[in-house]
Amino acid sequence: MAKNNYTLTKTKILSGIQCHKKLWLELHKESEHKDRSLFHSGNRFGQIVRDNYGLGLDLSNEYDSKIALDETNKAINDKNIKVIYEAAFLFSDTLIRVDVLLRNKDQWDLLEAKTVSDLKPGNITDISIQSFVVKNSNVKISNTKLLYINREFIYKGDDNYKNLILEKDITNEVSIEEKNIKDVIEKLKIISKPKSPCPKISVGKHCNIPYPCDFKSICEVEEKDLTKVNYEILPHLNKEIKEFCKLNKIKKLKDVPSNLLETNRKGFVNGYHKIIQKCHIDNEPWINVKVKDVFKEFKWPFYFLDFETVMQTVPIIKDTRPNDRLPFQWSVHKWTNIDEEIKIDDGSSFLKFDNQDIENEFLISLIKVLEDKGTIFVHNASFEISLLNSLKIKTKFKKYSKDIDNIISRVADTLTIVRENFYSPLMKGKYSLKDIVKSIPTSVNYNEEDEIEGGMGAQLAWFLYTDPKSSKKDKNLQEDKLTTYCAKDTYALYDLLKYFIKK
Repeated sequence: MAKNNYTLTKTKILSGIQCHKKLWLELHKESEHKDRSLFHSGNRFGQIVRDNYGLGLDLSNEYDSKIALDETNKAINDKNIKVIYEAAFLFSDTLIRVDVLLRNKDQWDLLEAKTVSDLKPGNITDISIQSFVVKNSNVKISNTKLLYINREFIYKGDDNYKNLILEKDITNEVSIEEKNIKDVIEKLKIISKPKSPCPKISVGKHCNIPYPCDFKSICEVEEKDLTKVNYEILPHLNKEIKEFCKLNKIKKLKDVPSNLLETNRKGFVNGYHKIIQKCHIDNEPWINVKVKDVFKEFKWPFYFLDFETVMQTVPIIKDTRPNDRLPFQWSVHKWTNIDEEIKIDDGSSFLKFDNQDIENEFLISLIKVLEDKGTIFVHNASFEISLLNSLKIKTKFKKYSKDIDNIISRVADTLTIVRENFYSPLMKGKYSLKDIVKSIPTSVNYNEEDEIEGGMGAQLAWFLYTDPKSSKKDKNLQEDKLTTYCAKDTYALYDLLKYFIKK
């Protein structure tokens, strides 16, 4: 085996492919690394993979690279060992770990497990890095396969996950891509040198593809003067605007010719680009004078609703599929009349994690709390509506189809209401609830320490709670965080509607 001295790993190479600056920062700065539900779902799938391929040398809990390299080397040369999990290899300053190596006569099959339901372009590059390093470590690879999620698998509640895993032979694809890996590594080794300069790369779409970068806050230069924001804050930027601004070296929104700005788009007020530009030039919010008419069509009482769901990957709830959205939480605030003042603690909520009857309990309790009359306000309502429709088509919920239809018929989308009636420079072109409430009087604070960060953060909390290793204290912590987080969203909707109505 090669010497135990390396700078790069498969993960760092993938970071470098995403963005050279991302790799440089990972190597030269301390990352604000964020725990993500994706990692936890991957760990659960990894355990199912190990259970599926049987006994062998398992190095998944060996974090000392030198020991892992030595143990892998011994196992490769021990014909009694038929499978190695998390085998370690080192070549060209690059350390990699292989999910599964299966002995195939005098060669090996390389298997990589991914929590995807089909092959994605990035998977080939990922596996090609591993194959390149393994082959250059004098190990012969006969076949290369992707292990992925069987989208049609339905968990029967019996701990049997045999049919959850599908295999796809990608030997040919990897062989082609593998030819590029040497050059990629050589280029990234230059960046990884201790005194290498930080690459000058601006923020862009690559910051979130394929994964959000933990260094975005470093790269983003926050423009505190809202009259001088970048034109790229405009939602749904068309090609004409981008090309014109690039050609004419325009960066500020205020400098974009108004005749280029989009005027019509479904779900937005006419002239929405021009409205956004004017708001930033004047540093003043805009509110549609007709907004009062919008509320005439809504019926009291008003309900404010929010769901949280999780994609389990490895289902633990009977009769559910791997990547279906499992609803595990709802929050509701009820406002009976304009003169009523409600508090955040006045809301109702549902929160369960691994109850086998969770979908049934979720739906029945929701129908009860929303009663049969009144407008239900939801932000970006297509998510909640699609979830309710997915429950309705399940055989066991046919008897609730009228109740579900009643709920859906009463939903009003606050995202559309805002897009057609309100904009503030503080929103900086964004229409998420968290961005909107920065512009209105509210007691909701989304910046508290240890705050759950959006829907992905809620999924993470679900994984942490359902982790068999979590203590009762850890479970209680996740439960409290989720209850607070979801209640904030529905109470913020109340503050938003109250602001519009009183305006």
